[in-house]
Amino acid sequence: MKKYIYLILLLGLTLIGCDNKSESAKESQQDKKEIIVGLPPSMHNIMMEKIVKPALEQKGYKVKLVNFSSLRDSNTALVEGSIDLNAAQHQAYLDVYNKETKSNLVSLVHIPSISAALFSQLHHSVDEIANDQTIVIPNDPSNKARSLLFLQSLNWITLKPESKSGTLDLNDIADNRYNLKFKSILSELIPRTLGEVDYAIMPGGVAWLSKVPADNVLVQEKLTPNLELMVVVKKENLNSKWAQEIKQLYQSDVLKKFISEDSDAKGRFIWPQQ
Repeated sequence: MKKYIYLILLLGLTLIGCDNKSESAKESQQDKKEIIVGLPPSMHNIMMEKIVKPALEQKGYKVKLVNFSSLRDSNTALVEGSIDLNAAQHQAYLDVYNKETKSNLVSLVHIPSISAALFSQLHHSVDEIANDQTIVIPNDPSNKARSLLFLQSLNWITLKPESKSGTLDLNDIADNRYNLKFKSILSELIPRTLGEVDYAIMPGGVAWLSKVPADNVLVQEKLTPNLELMVVVKKENLNSKWAQEIKQLYQSDVLKKFISEDSDAKGRFIWPQQ
């Protein structure tokens, strides 16, 4: 009997120890002073590098910036816990990523964004659209869907009414009135194709990073809230002190002044609607 009582007490102490470790980990995450930021290729990194990081360091944080070759790799690192946040995706992209990977990443705050645009080096106006021309669009699901909605707004194509806006594909085109030919490739490769195709739709950040001249822009996309970029964190960190400090900085007047006056940022960013 004493043996069983001893085992029960030992089990109880073990469970209490595990609970204490769990609570300690939560408190550590709340009070942490080192923040690791994932930086996928994006023009938006300029806000972290020039405004948010220095402001966090003034508040006593140590901030480490880690570069990634793609947004998806950055999200994987965020899920695994090797970084604490990234700031280079919109809700439409995040929804697809969470669904595909069964992850639970969430938006902390919407941030100033650069809209996608229609580019061309061969044409000077959307009025030069003609039969059998070639259009390049991104190949990732969310930006491909976004591009097709953009093309529909130009009246170049019509999408099937029953199609879901977040998962649109070329098969959802009901009417291709100019018999346009489409090429779907990585967003980062689109700038290299501009001299070979009639038109291209690409994210604004990719265009700026690739130094695509502004006069190659024919039409800019109208951003809806689900296409504004966001700071993304793990759900468990959403209300942590450090995350709320970051949220405040991305909503600050200092950042608003920066995007309206800095020589590298001026005229490129749109302040978020939410």
